[in-house]
Amino acid sequence: MNPTDTAAASSRLAPPGAGPPRRHRIGGAVGVGLVALLVKAKALLILFKSLKLAKLALTMGSMFVMIWFEAVRYGWAFGVGFVVLLLIHELGHGVAIKSAGLDAGYPLFIPGFGALISLKGQIRSPIVEADIALAGPIAGAGASMACVAIYFATRGRLWLALAHTGFFLNLFNMTPIAPLDGGRAARVFSRQAWIVGIVILAGLFVTTQAPQLLLIGILAVTHTFSRRGQPADPEVETVTPEARRGVAFEFFGLCGFLALGTYLTSTVLSHP
Repeated sequence: MNPTDTAAASSRLAPPGAGPPRRHRIGGAVGVGLVALLVKAKALLILFKSLKLAKLALTMGSMFVMIWFEAVRYGWAFGVGFVVLLLIHELGHGVAIKSAGLDAGYPLFIPGFGALISLKGQIRSPIVEADIALAGPIAGAGASMACVAIYFATRGRLWLALAHTGFFLNLFNMTPIAPLDGGRAARVFSRQAWIVGIVILAGLFVTTQAPQLLLIGILAVTHTFSRRGQPADPEVETVTPEARRGVAFEFFGLCGFLALGTYLTSTVLSHP
């Protein structure tokens, strides 16, 4: 009997409707299920990566648009440098956000306005919010100082122009009004801190003539007297006096540093 006949005989002996053994059917179903799960997991991973890539592409695209926007007015070299200064400012916020245990989005550049970085999660306290807010101008001040250092090393006036722009914009960002960084940091100030700060700002304005200081001072006076008779913010009331003084010292010290940087770079730029 050849193999074909044997197979035929076996099939005749098998009961009607009989198929593969039950364990084989279960194993096959499990295998199909695992394959389906792997396919879905892979699809979700691809989707997740595509979303991240889309966000990154949006950041890069907005960055190049911002460079073009500035390059049309001031040249490509300045446009690139200006966008890098903005990026470092936003990365300062991003590092502080991560340090606070929160998630940060990708920076987004808006021609004519600046840049922003999204925050995902709930800020735990006004002090954490102040730290995140001030981290951007601190990083921006450091980047501007790096431009000053490169200027002294190369004598390239482009670096001095970038430093001046960085000092100027970061000082403007310290204005105590939402949604600027200064408005988010100044929330914790006591009335006494505002009074001392106004005196400091007045002295700095006389020295540097920085218009941002005048704006900050006017808003500070308005804010100080507008709070009289208003109920206290329960969240701010939980902040210790020492923590408030620390934020105020950091805020007004940063204002002074940025104002002097703006003034000195402007003075050097005005003398060819």
